[in-house]
Amino acid sequence: MSVRWDTWRNLRLAYTPLDEPVVFGGTVVRYAYDPRIMTRELAAFDARVDRVEELVLIALRELGYLDEKGRALLPKEALVRNTIERAQSERPARKKIHGAIERLLSRGILTWEQGSINRAAVLHYPARPGETPVPLLCYAPTLRVADREDLRNDDAGAGYGTSAHRVAGHLMRIGHLGKEASAEARAAYCEDHKRAGLAGPHELPRGFTYVREHERGI
Repeated sequence: MSVRWDTWRNLRLAYTPLDEPVVFGGTVVRYAYDPRIMTRELAAFDARVDRVEELVLIALRELGYLDEKGRALLPKEALVRNTIERAQSERPARKKIHGAIERLLSRGILTWEQGSINRAAVLHYPARPGETPVPLLCYAPTLRVADREDLRNDDAGAGYGTSAHRVAGHLMRIGHLGKEASAEARAAYCEDHKRAGLAGPHELPRGFTYVREHERGI
């Protein structure tokens, strides 16, 4: 998507069509997209999962470190803890979560990658030389060219409103607007980043603000 101001100072948004529609993580995509945003925001899954497995994948996709391909990564203990804390109804037992992770690994929906942690207990991915290695659970959305059935099903579901849903905490770029994040946003990012056990420094990146988790939709 491109953004520009026209002659009358109206904001114009333009989407760039893909040469071929694709299916990213179970969702048909027809326009240029950011894989990281897709991973965070997707409601669909590209595999059949039970309820506990779904909770595990949601926690990993919403809180995990995202690389440029849209892969989400998180240490196992952080994933288990966040799955329990973020369950909105009945919280699953740790034993059930561990079992769900093992099933997802056995089916190839999750894989292991290698990260590292430094002396300040900051997690990094990819692993950095000289730091303590840390295994990370990884969810990688499938990506393929959409076939006729995918497009037909997508067209059949078009036009429906978006139901209320939870939006994970996320960064928003504001530097190009000449703005800086508030002290509250910086503190919130640091707190949420530490609690979730995410990779990278706990300081809010320069040029961004932080939007905490909230409800969106009707």
